Formats: sequence, C-alpha cells, structure tokens
Amino acid sequence: MGSPSAFRDLTTLLLDVLQARLAGGDDPLVEEHQVKPLSPAAMDDDSNVRVGLYLHAVSTDTGRTSEPPEIDDGHKTRPPLRLEGHYLLTVFPDPTLEEEGNGVLDQHEVLGTAMQALYDNSVIEPDNVPPSIGDQQLTVSHDDLDEGEALDLWRSFTEGPKQPCATYRVGPISIDSTQRTAFERVNERDVRVSRDEDPAGATDTTGN
Repeated sequence: MGSPSAFRDLTTLLLDVLQARLAGGDDPLVEEHQVKPLSPAAMDDDSNVRVGLYLHAVSTDTGRTSEPPEIDDGHKTRPPLRLEGHYLLTVFPDPTLEEEGNGVLDQHEVLGTAMQALYDNSVIEPDNVPPSIGDQQLTVSHDDLDEGEALDLWRSFTEGPKQPCATYRVGPISIDSTQRTAFERVNERDVRVSRDEDPAGATDTTGN
C-alpha cells in the first residue's frame, strides 16, 4: 500500500544504499553525513557535502497498464497513482584537498563508486522496499540524458561550474487514492418487450 510519504522513503532508501558503499568499509571515500538529499543549488563554499541525491522530477510509470477501480465492502476506490522518480546524483569537490588535480580525480572516484552502488542495487525486491512505496519490485536505472538536456538541468539549479553527475529513473512508486464512493452491483434487470405498432395505431399481429 503506497502512501504520500513514498518519495520521502524512496529517497531515504537510496541514500542508505549510497552511504553503505561510500562511507562503509575500512577505507571510506566520504563520511556518512556527507551524503545528503540536496540539489546543486544548496551547495556553497562552506559546505562539506560530497554527494547530493536530488529528486528533480516525477513522471507517470509508463510500464503499467490502466487499472480498474478496486471494489470492496460496497465501495469503489480509485486505483493507486503509479509514478517514477527522476534523481540527480552529484559529486562535489572535497574542500580539504588543496591541489586541484587531486580534487578532480577524487570526485571521479566518488562518482564511479556511487554509480557502482546504484548499479549493484538496480533491482530491489519487495521485501526490502518500505511498505509506503508499494509492494512491487523497485528498479533503479541510469537515465541517459543528452549533453543539452544535462546542461539545461544543471543550469536550472545553479550558474556555477558543472560538477560530475548522473541521472537516474527509479520506480514504480505507488500512492494510494483516498477517493471512495458507494457502489452497488446490479443483480437484476427489468427487461420489457413491446410489439411494434403501425402509424395508424393498429397493432401488427402478422409479424410483418
């Protein structure tokens, strides 16, 4: 059963995946608190966030066919809203690295590891998906944008230099409807058959 908190819980789930890979193990690339659900516009010179995961758009889940309303206990409920979330994954410079070349290479390593984590979790089974998101298998896929689309997306957040980033499509997400209406099934039909009459009003008894 999906709820209005579906996108919040989906973002938290993806952050957990990224934090486990980037900040876990014996040689972490970043600290856990440096992986945040933030857009490029939230970054400034004093920020220590290294990885931002931002829900920048939502679309209809095109993989689902239209569903009929659910009928239960004398009521009809609209089918759930089926959606996909579009995320921007961005890696920001490490402010502690003074040499610019090392900083660029560090960003590339963090981006590659983050993409590896999402690729390794490209299919998340229902048992590992929060109930608020729905009861279906979740798919995380790299959402290829051409160069122009990528630049337009980046410029919608900031006029600063573009950082290493990637976009993802995640779904399906379900949000249940609260619209319930009374419904009564038709059990009987009243069918009446009348004989045709001619224009003069006489009943046709010949069958012609």
